[in-house]
Amino acid sequence: MKKIYFAVYLLALVITGCNLPAPATSIPQIETPIIVPTNTTSSGGVVTFNNVNFTVPLGVAQNAQGEMVPPVTDTNSPWWQVAPEHLKLTLTDYQLQDKFLQPQIFVYPADEYAKLNSNAADQIQKLKAIIAGAPLTKDAMPNWVMNAAQLIASKMQVINFQNGRGVRFLTEYAQYPAIINNRESFYLFHGLTNDGKYYIVATLPVTSPILAEDEKPESPVPAGGVSPEGGPDDAYYEAVTKALDAMYEDSFNPSLFQLDAMIQSITVTP
Repeated sequence: MKKIYFAVYLLALVITGCNLPAPATSIPQIETPIIVPTNTTSSGGVVTFNNVNFTVPLGVAQNAQGEMVPPVTDTNSPWWQVAPEHLKLTLTDYQLQDKFLQPQIFVYPADEYAKLNSNAADQIQKLKAIIAGAPLTKDAMPNWVMNAAQLIASKMQVINFQNGRGVRFLTEYAQYPAIINNRESFYLFHGLTNDGKYYIVATLPVTSPILAEDEKPESPVPAGGVSPEGGPDDAYYEAVTKALDAMYEDSFNPSLFQLDAMIQSITVTP
């Protein structure tokens, strides 16, 4: 009887073995190369306020707060303050803090602004000339309407946004021959919608590794920068402009690619 049971047990093992899955074969793993695109910007949040919307690139800022600025039409007011009611958008938690200007975007009704403020009218005409193809020179650049002079214009470039066109450049404003520095320099954009109804200005602080940290004469100029020997003059400003022009867009903080992407995302509807 034991022999019979043993024979049955062996037969069961043989039958079960026929149904077992085959041993797994080793499949070679092929490494997929990771392609990192260049000159791209990760999207952050989309800002919408009234008739304006744009995308804030990831890392540049968190969001933006909008407000309507009341008109100033009194002729006794300082000329740089005279303007129609317009929209002001201030970026929150911007990458750079405690700079000369706040990171802001202004949207003006172009015709009203030009009628109220002759200086603004001049800047809008300069902008129209650039949009039409005028050469990009410092003297051709529109000025930000403020009670100070535009010292330099570097990294000049025509930029299209969703329903318009304009020009961006790096600059600094002062009421005296100042050193170009990281506290006071900024990215300035002037734009006009395709229908000519809206004039856009963006003032965005930006720093460079070759500029002194502030305007103090004792502040050291990093390697690669330009020292204002004998004090800032036209030759100094021209040399700084050339040094900044030679730098790659990603060398600035924030990257000019990111700031350009934010400007390019702007839409202003009637």
